[in-house]
Amino acid sequence: SGKFFCHHAESCSLGPARELMATAKTGLPELKVAETWDSCIENTIRKLAYGTLGGGLIAVILFRGVAARSAVAGLGAGVGIGMGYTECKHEFELVDKAAAAK
Repeated sequence: SGKFFCHHAESCSLGPARELMATAKTGLPELKVAETWDSCIENTIRKLAYGTLGGGLIAVILFRGVAARSAVAGLGAGVGIGMGYTECKHEFELVDKAAAAK
């Protein structure tokens, strides 16, 4: 079939990435922490970018000086990083509570 690279689907391996993801969802604490780190880094970078772009857009509309525009864009970046940090802290607290419950 088109989905598999071998003739017999039952004898084919899913590959290391899929096996790792399947194992991560089964509950190994190390993999849950790794998934949380990946999620947090991605989320924080996204919020940093959105904060910087939002602050930059507001700065371009409201201010004329380069220093004022830079300051507002920096403030937006700081707000984005702060939001990302807060959400990461919350996610790690949930992982810690789930590990303590077991």
